[in-house]
Amino acid sequence: MKIREYSLLTKLGIIIITLVVSIMLINSAYNYQKTKSSILKEMKDDSKESILSLKSNISILLASYSPNEYEQIITNELKDKDIFAIVIKDYNLGKVLGKNVYISGKIKNKNSIIEDYDDKNEEQNRQLVNSFFSNSSNITDSSNNILGTVTIYLSDSTLNEELDTIIYDSVINTIFLSVLLILFLFISIKYYILKPISNIIDTINNDNTYGIPNKTIPYSKSTEINELSSSINKMILSIKDSRAILEKSQHRLEYLLDFSPISIRITKKIKDNKDYVIFANRAYSQLLQIDKDNVYGINPKNYYINKSAYENIEKELLAGNSIYNMTMEVKINNKQVWVLASYMNIEYDGENAVIGWFYDITKEKENEANLHKALELQTTIFDNSGYMMISTNKEGVIQQFNKEAERLLGYEAKEVVNIHTPILFHLKSEIKQRKIYLSKELNINITSSFEVLAAKTNLGLKNEHEWTVISKNGEHIPVLVTITTLRNKDNETYGYLSISQDISQRKLLESQSKLASMGEMIGNIAHQWRQPLSVISTIASGILIKNELVEEISPQIVYDMEKIMSQTNYLSQTIDDFRNFIKDTNQKEKISIVETIEKALTILRPSINNNHINLITNFKSDCEIEGFQNQIIQAFINIINNAKDAIKEKLKEDTEKLIFIETHKINNQLILVIKDNAGGIDDSIMHKVFEPYFTTKHKSIGTGIGLSMSHQIITEYHDASIEVFNSTYTYDKKQYIGAYFQITFNNFCDT
Repeated sequence: MKIREYSLLTKLGIIIITLVVSIMLINSAYNYQKTKSSILKEMKDDSKESILSLKSNISILLASYSPNEYEQIITNELKDKDIFAIVIKDYNLGKVLGKNVYISGKIKNKNSIIEDYDDKNEEQNRQLVNSFFSNSSNITDSSNNILGTVTIYLSDSTLNEELDTIIYDSVINTIFLSVLLILFLFISIKYYILKPISNIIDTINNDNTYGIPNKTIPYSKSTEINELSSSINKMILSIKDSRAILEKSQHRLEYLLDFSPISIRITKKIKDNKDYVIFANRAYSQLLQIDKDNVYGINPKNYYINKSAYENIEKELLAGNSIYNMTMEVKINNKQVWVLASYMNIEYDGENAVIGWFYDITKEKENEANLHKALELQTTIFDNSGYMMISTNKEGVIQQFNKEAERLLGYEAKEVVNIHTPILFHLKSEIKQRKIYLSKELNINITSSFEVLAAKTNLGLKNEHEWTVISKNGEHIPVLVTITTLRNKDNETYGYLSISQDISQRKLLESQSKLASMGEMIGNIAHQWRQPLSVISTIASGILIKNELVEEISPQIVYDMEKIMSQTNYLSQTIDDFRNFIKDTNQKEKISIVETIEKALTILRPSINNNHINLITNFKSDCEIEGFQNQIIQAFINIINNAKDAIKEKLKEDTEKLIFIETHKINNQLILVIKDNAGGIDDSIMHKVFEPYFTTKHKSIGTGIGLSMSHQIITEYHDASIEVFNSTYTYDKKQYIGAYFQITFNNFCDT
């Protein structure tokens, strides 16, 4: 948008008028206020004097009950001064007349005629209320007794007349002085400032073809204008000298351009609106591989492979733009050549032209292509090696994230590159434990989490370790990680490369191998236990039969024998259950969840009671599922035993010990909860509790297959789910913390 321009004279005129009028208005306002205050003070002083005079003259008249005389005094007072009204309240005469007070006085009407004041006249009372100023005083006798009061009311008519006169005089003076000052300032500015500036402008506009003024600026009578003129004259002379030097140097410049190692040519449109070379240096003729004398007059467009690209360059130059470092393809002697080209509009010999300079980058392009092939090969190997590969910078921030890493961890490269470190995928508990271990092993102070991964690598040691990584969807994946250092040509570390192998299958095979070994061991145990159990059962059964025949054995022995037979049957059945579990039998039956857990509790209650544990059950719901009851019983036993062992290990003898077992339904799912008050599971091992052979107990107490077996029974053989976490809850108005196992039987549970 074009900005509207104003002359300097107009701008200065507006400023001067505004300034002068503002000063005069401020001065008039000040005089007005000062005069008004002075008149007000004089009026108030006069009213005080009138009050004192009236008090002195009327006090005797009030005492002698002479209203006519003091009303005459009031009338005389109203005539001499600018008093609007005087009102007398006569208490003495009021008492004689049987009133509280006798009110009398004088007041001027609209025509300034003095009238008697009537306290019942509403118009007169309204005028008194709206009077400009009033002053009252008590009238006393020689004994200081109040005889009455006198009140004077002043009119502002005199004040208004004087103020109107001041306003009129101020306006006239302001207009007169403003016009006088403005004319004086206008003439002074135009003669002493604007005229010399106009002379300077005229001189500068009188220039030659190169825009240099033909004459110097004439001197002025003003020191400041002379200094400005002198500076401009020096500049004009300097420009003229520079122009002369430039013309002399032009030939030298052409000489330097001719021997420049960068290819340079100048073109202009000579005929049929096409570009032709009018200047070219030696390097340009060498680039085109033709004699320098044959370069002049050629059309450079013929050498460009992409004609449309050259036409776009012409459009940009026609729009007044310059082009820098554009990669172009040219064809020279049937060979493709790459050049880095720049173009600019110039004036050459007084005509419009275009200068272009070019640098042959064909070798760089070939090297770039070879490097691209090498990088492509490296990227292909990086992404398709079958290993998870992650490279980082020195600070640990991820720089590369291959396809296998995306597949295994579920993250896209753009989600982590230049944003996160590999710590994002690691368990905090493992990092914490490894930090403590490495600090002791390497005798160094490890501070940051990433340093845990790179510590051995930084010391030049082999850095290969098993870790558990967490995918985006929360899956825990065991991996074998090898970390190596990335170094530049100066052997300086600039980053790290992590190569990880998914060892989930290997772990599974190890687990299956151990389970197979356990199956063989259980078979051997079964073979060894069958005969002793059979003998024990036979003896106990024989004693019971003998008791029935002879009836000489005590009831306690009978009870003990029945218990022995029950336990031998349970041991035999447990062996069968273990063997069936290992064999993965497919013979399922309809079983009740509540009935199954009751069977498990029948076996466990003696042990629970012996450890003084309070077992609290609350079976709100039940359902039947197709499953293996013995396996489910074994799973429940393992979980409850785990709670019992945790309580025995962590809680003191005199501490209340609690195990809660409850069921409830949500939609078509039955939720079974088993929780304790043993303080919970350490967060660092929470994710491992269902892994085979993982245990925190001494090897003489546990093998670590209980919870793993329970997890497999529940999830793989009964299509249910099991979760474990720590829970804080309140029971009997006390707060407890413990492990919380939740087993969910899915929507096939419909009873």
